[in-house]
Amino acid sequence: MAGRRYAIRVKGIATNAIDDVAGLLTLYIGCIFVAAAVFTEAEGKPFREALWWAFVTAMTIGYGDIYPVTTTGRIAGIALMHIVPLFIIPLITARMASRLIVDSDAFTHTEQEEIKALLRRVDAKLDERAD
Repeated sequence: MAGRRYAIRVKGIATNAIDDVAGLLTLYIGCIFVAAAVFTEAEGKPFREALWWAFVTAMTIGYGDIYPVTTTGRIAGIALMHIVPLFIIPLITARMASRLIVDSDAFTHTEQEEIKALLRRVDAKLDERAD
């Protein structure tokens, strides 16, 4: 049962992280640092070089000056090359674009509640006529 609660909490944290740009940027930086840490451990390189490798790899630039030779390092590179450009960057872009796009025809919460109340009154009147 504790595992289920933990999974729900992690899901909540992940959902909150993708709800705003700051959360997504934090997720991005987190991916970079985790990949750099894995690279440092797997490849025996200094963290500073691993951080450079992680940023270059995440942006799919891949200068080739530093590259993984171990299986673990390569898996970290593959994960980073897929997670950042295929998920995190599009989510950041979409979140920023959604703030720019405003539907001026959308009903406000108050207007929606008024419409619901009117529909309930119409339903009640129709029920009275049916009886």
